[in-house]
Amino acid sequence: MTRPQFAKSLPILLLVLGAPWVALGLPSAQEAPSEGEATELSGPGDPQGHLAATVGEWDMTIHVWTSPNSDPVETRGSATGRWILGENFVETRLEGEVLDSAFKGLRVEGYDVTVGEFVSTWRDSRGTYTLVFRGKCDATCAIRTMTADFTDPVSRTELTIRSVITIVDNENYRYESYIVTPSGTEIKNMELVATRKP
Repeated sequence: MTRPQFAKSLPILLLVLGAPWVALGLPSAQEAPSEGEATELSGPGDPQGHLAATVGEWDMTIHVWTSPNSDPVETRGSATGRWILGENFVETRLEGEVLDSAFKGLRVEGYDVTVGEFVSTWRDSRGTYTLVFRGKCDATCAIRTMTADFTDPVSRTELTIRSVITIVDNENYRYESYIVTPSGTEIKNMELVATRKP
């Protein structure tokens, strides 16, 4: 970034962080974004409303495929989704059983208004990795498709994971995960079907 570009961006960064940039002798208020513009860049907006569909207490049906041609192994679990950090992000904690082992997962998802895309992180009890997903939704935002790069811990092969979250209705949503090989072949490896608890 050049010095003029940095000087132009700095007031926005300082507003986002809540710093008193005027007192620091930086560009005048006429050059800085308005309060409304700053909120648009940093705070909740309409896209975050689409994330609300995953907030709540959920019963989960978990399907795992161990190979491309295998039948899925079905287990049960539960999940809790809640707003965090000023309703900028939804944190979902999942607990259940996968392949005869206790399983816990943590997803944090939000919408980055600056770049215009959904961003989420995923961590779970089966590894030390952190997956960072980025993507967009369809016209209604009922379906969000995101991808993340992933290094297979056994083969060390660089792979892509494609996730699809489908909001069926207010009481149900579905999460699907696909492994994309270097040749472009997609292999479905997991599906979570969520039903809101009474």
